[in-house]
Amino acid sequence: MLVPMRLLCGVLLLAALMVPLPAISHEGHDHGPAAPVPADRADTPSMLEADGGDVQLVGLLRGPDLTLFIDRLADNSPVTEAKVTLSVDGGAPVPVPAAADGTYQLAVPWAGRPGDYALALTVTGDGMADLLVGTLTVPRAATEKGPDGGIGLGALLAGMGVGFALGLLLAAGIALMRRRGTGLVLVLLVLLSWPAGRVLAHEGHDHGGPADVAPPFGTRPARLPDGGLFVPKPTQRLLSVRTMLLDVGQVAPVRPLAGRIIADPNRSGWVQSPQSGRLMPPEGGFPLPGTVVKAEQVLAYVEPVLRVEEGGGISEQLAGLDREIRLARQQWERVSKLSGAVPQREIDAAQTNLDGLLRQRRALSRAQVARVPLVAPIDGVITATSAIAGMMIEDRDVTPIFELADPGVLLVEALSFDGPPPPGAGFVAAIGARAVPLVLVGQGPGPAGATRLLLRLPDGETWGERPPVAGAILSLFLRTGPVEEGLLLPRTALVRGPDGLPAILEHAGAQRFVPHAVRTVPAGAEHVRVLAGADAGMRIVVQGADLLNQIR
Repeated sequence: MLVPMRLLCGVLLLAALMVPLPAISHEGHDHGPAAPVPADRADTPSMLEADGGDVQLVGLLRGPDLTLFIDRLADNSPVTEAKVTLSVDGGAPVPVPAAADGTYQLAVPWAGRPGDYALALTVTGDGMADLLVGTLTVPRAATEKGPDGGIGLGALLAGMGVGFALGLLLAAGIALMRRRGTGLVLVLLVLLSWPAGRVLAHEGHDHGGPADVAPPFGTRPARLPDGGLFVPKPTQRLLSVRTMLLDVGQVAPVRPLAGRIIADPNRSGWVQSPQSGRLMPPEGGFPLPGTVVKAEQVLAYVEPVLRVEEGGGISEQLAGLDREIRLARQQWERVSKLSGAVPQREIDAAQTNLDGLLRQRRALSRAQVARVPLVAPIDGVITATSAIAGMMIEDRDVTPIFELADPGVLLVEALSFDGPPPPGAGFVAAIGARAVPLVLVGQGPGPAGATRLLLRLPDGETWGERPPVAGAILSLFLRTGPVEEGLLLPRTALVRGPDGLPAILEHAGAQRFVPHAVRTVPAGAEHVRVLAGADAGMRIVVQGADLLNQIR
């Protein structure tokens, strides 16, 4: 059965009108959900991670520059003075110079050409020689997208041109169908019915295959859905993150105690006022806590302050003395003029009486204004003071104005609620990052059934550059058993996990850290013993763990 030619042309024309033409959709006008694009991944560089025998490397390609971060595998410390060479796709090695910020930087000519590049790097110097290999991928450039990731001007103009051309062809086809034969019309309709090329969409509206994307974590630290941490190398350098290899070591079980620094009564002293008065500073002011003083050094003055009735009595005594002094002087002058006529003993008696009255007058005058010096009883350091200029002091007040102690002979007082320690027990105090040994010098009953322990430094040992002051609280550890084998970690490696349990951070990759909940017991002033939750051979963060744990 023959189909009329006009009917066939009409069907083809209708099919051409239903063909999907090149379309450009703006945001919000497609029929699928748009995938969100993180804002911090717009300029994410290409990354390369590689581990060697001695070092770990992270390479960042940003623009034309390749930046290399090289750290030691043992402790994650930066390697800044090594000789580094780079070979690309088996080419000749090129030296990579060191930068001022501790990295290694080199401008590479292939940074703008998409593709996979096989890199081989050598790191030598400072007792190491390592070879690292890896592949750095330069993502395909989005040539059809503008600078902001949207439709480019060229793609937009191309779409408009195609639509305009198709409109002209449709108009020509209708005109030919009316005037001439259908042969040329069929050709035009077949061209119109050809499947359209591709649909150009705005950001988030493309249903085609995925383009090359940036690394999933960007360049900022982040906590991953599994609880791990992604920390870029620049951030690790900023936080001074250091690691150690968890290994089996010798540990001794210990029991923690709380201690307090006290002064040795044989090498300490108080300064109190012997009388009532007003406290005044010496030349240069009152000495402050921590000031080194010498014995008999003046620390303050006490100026006597007389009450009104006492002042009136002294004034009356002074007036009476002045009257007696005038009479005695007149008597002495009178008998002195009669020298030779009166016995010499009368002249001497008059002189003696006048001198005695003058000395009595001077002593009574000094009693009103004399200052009493307060001096240091020993050589030592001021540990506490309550001195304030003008403060009134009573002679019945037993509160010390100054407290002194010799910092080299401080004692430690501790309470043990598990009974007295065994003979020969060892004690250790945590002073900052140091573990200071202590020896037991005395013990006795304490409050609530506890045993009071008195400890001191052994001979030849010191507190360090900054000795503690009297009253400071210390963490003490009492060894309770023989040495055993166990996994040792510094206390600085412990952090508090999201569930509130103690945890450690494993350096699982160059830029990845994984938390592990652990169970520990004390193992001295600086370490803990890991009982569960970690295995030997794990690389654990021992410095900066508390800062990493704050990443969200």
